[in-house]
Amino acid sequence: MQRLDIGQIIDLERYPFHKPGSEPLANLMARGKAALERDALFCLEGFLRPEIISPMAEEMERLVPRAVRYESERIAYIEEDPDLPADHPHNRTHPCSYHQVLNYQIGNDSPLRQIYYWQPLTEFLGELCGYDSFFRSDCPHLALTAKIAGAGDTDGWHYDTNDVVFSLLLQAPEAGGAFEYAPHLRSETDERYDRLEAVLGDPERFAIRPNMAVGNLTVFKGDLSLHRVTPVGGARKRIVALFCYDRAPGMTFVQSYIDELHERML
Repeated sequence: MQRLDIGQIIDLERYPFHKPGSEPLANLMARGKAALERDALFCLEGFLRPEIISPMAEEMERLVPRAVRYESERIAYIEEDPDLPADHPHNRTHPCSYHQVLNYQIGNDSPLRQIYYWQPLTEFLGELCGYDSFFRSDCPHLALTAKIAGAGDTDGWHYDTNDVVFSLLLQAPEAGGAFEYAPHLRSETDERYDRLEAVLGDPERFAIRPNMAVGNLTVFKGDLSLHRVTPVGGARKRIVALFCYDRAPGMTFVQSYIDELHERML
């Protein structure tokens, strides 16, 4: 794809990240911080210019044949708790399946890469999250990625291992593929398994489905907020880009995880 000016990709009239100290940006920052504190989620609606959304989605969909394929069962946590029974909500498994386009597979002139490497946005997101230091990841595999889910694909209930996730929805499916979450379900000191059981048993009642329209940039604090993507239906795929940052420079993912990625590509 031909390299574009950043103003042809991001709606800078609505989101003037390039004007630090301006009143509109200060108001946006205040609204975002309040939303993250209250809801664990802040959605920047209309972040992308409408005319760029379809070309960006098509660019990622063309990369599916080279992408990593995930098909597994996952629990909501990093590891099982052997002291709890298999049917305990901590150890209960949930289906997980999708394709993931890796950082090095995305072209240097891709609008996604232009967004990710645009420093004014990086600085805004770091301040929004309250970090004293904030850097783009250096991981050649997972710094910048896209998840692509086809019919039947889903991303089961889980907590994130990192504090905040930054996602950009490029294409919505014909049916399903809804992001559901329970804000602040657990705390740093209490897993609140009774609340976890309630969400797993009746998500229609106990989970929230925020507005996740295409072209929106979403900032989500998923380490304490349980969440999932419901199964996709229909021929049109769900495509979401993910930006990875860290509080320290030079961050890459552990080699064992990278080895697993390569195994999935064989």
